[in-house]
Amino acid sequence: MGRPILFAVLLFLAGCVSEPKPVPIEFGKDACYWCKMTITDQRFGAELVTKKGKVYKYDDVACMINHFWEDPELSEKDVAFFLVVDYAHPGKLIDATKAVYIQSDKIHSPMASDVAAFESTEDAEAFLRKFGGEILNWSKVIDLVRKQNPMQKGHNHQMQMR
Repeated sequence: MGRPILFAVLLFLAGCVSEPKPVPIEFGKDACYWCKMTITDQRFGAELVTKKGKVYKYDDVACMINHFWEDPELSEKDVAFFLVVDYAHPGKLIDATKAVYIQSDKIHSPMASDVAAFESTEDAEAFLRKFGGEILNWSKVIDLVRKQNPMQKGHNHQMQMR
């Protein structure tokens, strides 16, 4: 009799453990965890999801990078997802580490990084042909944000994620 109860409890507990997953940004309602601004522009936004399932939402990729860089409680091993909004498909979250980025003075992002993320190379190249700018990968976006915020010290981790 004891074994079936133990088995049932173990099955129940196994069912309670869920994989961390992204949560859609509620534009006009959610506030940026880092700068506290309301997230309103559906072409921008970012989200960090920890392996324990905690979700941090941001109005700009720069806020996510700065939060990760400055928070001693976060390290790359704690992160399940780094996500950004696809500029070409407003509101759609995509993998930040695989996105194609463009920096251009024609992009007016919430925190003035002037960076937009694209899931597809074709969408990024179409934007580039029309408005100009520079194509960046994830590590170059990290470098750019760090250069834009030289006063912040970080907590000794290399944000070269994946």
